Amino acid sequence: MSPRTIYFILGLLPLAAIAYAKFYLEDIQLLEPCPYCMLQRGILLLFTALFWLSGLFVQRGSRFIASLSSLLFIIVGALGLLIAGKHIYLQLNPVDTLGCTQTTLAITEVFDYQIVKDLLLTGGDCSTIDWTFLGLTIPMWTAILFLLLTVIGLLMNRYMRHNVVRRPYY
Repeated sequence: MSPRTIYFILGLLPLAAIAYAKFYLEDIQLLEPCPYCMLQRGILLLFTALFWLSGLFVQRGSRFIASLSSLLFIIVGALGLLIAGKHIYLQLNPVDTLGCTQTTLAITEVFDYQIVKDLLLTGGDCSTIDWTFLGLTIPMWTAILFLLLTVIGLLMNRYMRHNVVRRPYY
């Protein structure tokens, strides 16, 4: 299996997580996503785009492109872990529910688009724990997924950086 195919398959993992959240947790379990859940889904979409772009460009590119892709994986993973960590903090300390509202209002002020407002100003409460699996909540599982995707992306880019194949772009 070529590395490009592996990148594209790995890009399907975040989409599967989003589909699980949408079709099982929302439609079957009838859970309402909070603004942090929506932000985490956006980060998962960034991971998908990053895996697919890495699959397109890293194999044909240089070591610089593989290093740039690794840096982007670190940035997106850190952003995802930051958001998931804040969500976990709000769930473990439900007294501080104002943090969810302040963050979403700050984001909607910066990105003054109606679709962003519709996505982030949902009715879910960030501090409630609606669902657990093996004792871990949804943001805890999402943080594990962010960490896993970051490590896999870095390992793939490290492998590709050392095995760059120079081919013409035709």
